[in-house]
Amino acid sequence: MSKIINTSKAGIGLLFVSLSDKMLHMKKIIFAGLLTTGLMMGAFAQDTKQDKQDNLKEKDVPTAIQTSFKAEFPNATDVEWKMKEGKYKVEFEMNDIDHFASYDASGKVMSKGMKIRTSELPAAVATSVKGAYADRSIDEVYRVDKDGAVFYKVKLSGNPDTKIMYSADGQEVKDKKNPAGTDQKQQ
Repeated sequence: MSKIINTSKAGIGLLFVSLSDKMLHMKKIIFAGLLTTGLMMGAFAQDTKQDKQDNLKEKDVPTAIQTSFKAEFPNATDVEWKMKEGKYKVEFEMNDIDHFASYDASGKVMSKGMKIRTSELPAAVATSVKGAYADRSIDEVYRVDKDGAVFYKVKLSGNPDTKIMYSADGQEVKDKKNPAGTDQKQQ
């Protein structure tokens, strides 16, 4: 009988060792998962931190720029300011239509624009987009006033993220392809 007890004890011992190995393996998996989650959250927090650094509160926008903005767009709502590339950029709504403008430090308007329907694109621009990007569709269109001229910023659906600026006669002015999927510059 003692041999049976010893064998049983050995079996329990092997079972315990086997369970200990499985628990150790499981702990390693859980640790790896938590480490990965922590790293991902850190990367996300860094992106969010950068976005917050770009955003400005109205009180941080120079008075000359605020005065210029309020004079030109007195009915603006949902106003959001950002600082990019040394320019003060503002996105806002008027009559439920998305608008934007950019200002230099003195309050001079560098560019401004508004979202328009695809059907409002000049025929020359629509033809150019279809010819150059036949496999893509138009996602958003903005009419842009800059340096006394009218341009059209076209955002295409799909990957890579692509924004193209066209003159009113359909000539591509600036290609804004973004294969990495990061934030793109706006005019």
